[in-house]
Amino acid sequence: MMRRHAITVACLLLLGLALVPVSAGAEQIGIVFLHGKQGTPDSPQLALVTGRLQDAGYLVEKPEMCWSQTRIYDQTLADCMAAVDAALARLRSRGATSVIVAGHSLGGFGAIYYGSTHDGLRAVVAIAPAPGPRAARRPEIAASIARAQTLVAQGQGDVAQSFTDANTHETTFLIEVHATPKVFLSFYDAGAGGSLAENAAKLRAPVLWVSGTRDPTQADHKTSYIRAPANPLNRLIELDAEHMETPDKAAQQIVDWIKTLPPQ
Repeated sequence: MMRRHAITVACLLLLGLALVPVSAGAEQIGIVFLHGKQGTPDSPQLALVTGRLQDAGYLVEKPEMCWSQTRIYDQTLADCMAAVDAALARLRSRGATSVIVAGHSLGGFGAIYYGSTHDGLRAVVAIAPAPGPRAARRPEIAASIARAQTLVAQGQGDVAQSFTDANTHETTFLIEVHATPKVFLSFYDAGAGGSLAENAAKLRAPVLWVSGTRDPTQADHKTSYIRAPANPLNRLIELDAEHMETPDKAAQQIVDWIKTLPPQ
């Protein structure tokens, strides 16, 4: 009789264990990955790194940002972050229990900006974040910034104009953008959020910063990286890479760094 009772209890315990999901309590990391200026969510140079992240078991969302090829500068930097909010909500609906914002070039800049203005992120990953401090010192861009500031002071900040800008993966590649002065300034003027160093200083999560040694946009990367609040998880990776090569060359190191993050 006692043996039959013991067997019954054991069966009930096994049944109870079977009803508990295997993944109960496990962390599921979701990553929002932001493309670069004039890029798209499916830009070829991002295929390898986002693929590695997915292969490692992370959920990935790739929103189209307001600096994409078709949208470029149709919103301020701050307003553009609504696309990140929406992507994070999608990740959570897919089961993400913690979230990371990552990006390349202007997407890396955007990831740092988002991380400086939002709590609750697991981490920030900035791959060759641009524009760097030198971009605003280029004569053509400096002139556009000054004109935009004048227009705002004259009450024309919401009237769309043409401005000279640069897609900073090539130092000589200037582009013309059609945007309101307020929107244009939001990507360069520190008061509107457009300062890489100032945003880095306000980060609220650990940061992985990746820079290529042959990337002119990363000439001043250390001056911005060291502004990030001290965190033992922070890491700077310097690679032998040009701007557009950096995501591919850093892909596995990014996955490896994320794996070192302690459970949240």
